[in-house]
Amino acid sequence: MMINENSNNSILVSDLLAAHPVFSCQLDGKGKANPLNDKSEASISQPYWIHLDFAKSETINWINQTNLIPDLVKNELIKPNQFPKEIRFDTGILVVLKGVNFTPNELPDPIVTFRFYITDNFIISTRHQKIDAIIKLKENLEKGIGPVDVADWLIQLSELICDQVNLSFDGVHNKIIKLEDLLLNQRIFSHKEIGRVRKQLFILRRLLSPQRDIFVKISTERISWIDDNDRQRLHDISSQQNHYVSEIDSCLIRIGSVMEQINSILAESTNKRIYLMSLFTIIFTPITFITSLLGVNLAGIPFNEKEWSFIGLILLLILISILSVIWLKLKKWW
Repeated sequence: MMINENSNNSILVSDLLAAHPVFSCQLDGKGKANPLNDKSEASISQPYWIHLDFAKSETINWINQTNLIPDLVKNELIKPNQFPKEIRFDTGILVVLKGVNFTPNELPDPIVTFRFYITDNFIISTRHQKIDAIIKLKENLEKGIGPVDVADWLIQLSELICDQVNLSFDGVHNKIIKLEDLLLNQRIFSHKEIGRVRKQLFILRRLLSPQRDIFVKISTERISWIDDNDRQRLHDISSQQNHYVSEIDSCLIRIGSVMEQINSILAESTNKRIYLMSLFTIIFTPITFITSLLGVNLAGIPFNEKEWSFIGLILLLILISILSVIWLKLKKWW
């Protein structure tokens, strides 16, 4: 990959297309995008954007050979598993973000990773799974309400990623409300349902916490193509994510309360069953005692030939009972 030094360091479009991008365009500065052609020339007002699938061998080879990207960035753009981060370079910034593809079902929404390197006149983004936020950003460009420059691209993409996370959180929050309503109606549900909700809350919190800090960091960076208005918008995104982190913490507390109430209901139900069984025991114990006593075989016991042997046996049982009660009282078990 070479930069054409004879055209004021302009980027050769043919070299960009050699990366086999999933999507490529040039922002027109008015909210739309135009296909790349040989007459296109990147600038601050009309930057290039190429979107790549880093799993393609042609894309990997192009990234490794291009001179548009610093060497430290190349590995970050094709590394499969990454945590959210932001790294500042002299020519631009590398950002790794995680988002969710919101799916209205009972399963946790799939997490997707998105990486991009952005300068004042071009954007190189990579992913493997399809990302709903990117699809919506392209739809905005088709409608003429897309980004007008690289800073606007960064902000709109960040907002769309946050919107998907917010949709996912709202879906989880609605599930919590349903669980609380079921609990108010004394309906017991399995711990698996609570486990799914807790799992998604933990995933969203791990996703939002570092990205909140990333947006704050970008908004404080002194970058020529990010003005004060853009910084404020990034700061607003960070504040919104901070709000959702607080809401997630609140939901985790509510889930804990739901689990405690379920355990309390189950314990109360168990105690009622034990109490009922105790009542049956109290009812049948005297009957059992009488039938057992009347069925005693006195043959073979000491003094069985005496007339008072049966009365002596009864008195012995009474003595054992009294001693048992005294022992329970001393142990404070009764």
